[in-house]
Amino acid sequence: MQNYIIICGLNDKDTRKQEITTEQAKTALAGIILNYADGATLTECNGIYKHEDGGIVFEKSIKIEISGISKENAERIASRAKIALNQESIYFAEFSSDVRFI
Repeated sequence: MQNYIIICGLNDKDTRKQEITTEQAKTALAGIILNYADGATLTECNGIYKHEDGGIVFEKSIKIEISGISKENAERIASRAKIALNQESIYFAEFSSDVRFI
């Protein structure tokens, strides 16, 4: 089964700070996800990265784990999340794994 991990930072790309609450972001992501899948796992996490000027940023993020959908629909979720959360980029990983719902 194909599986996808999509990680969305919550800092706005223009202001470089979090403009909406984490709960608002999860609600927005849930609405996007449920247009293309029957469900997913959303996990709050923290990211870290360097700006071009060397500044280090810690950023609240949301990790989406989803299985059993097409790559096209997973990419649609990532693209719409990028727009909805005003992100410069979104982490997207695809992998095959033996996933079962028991």
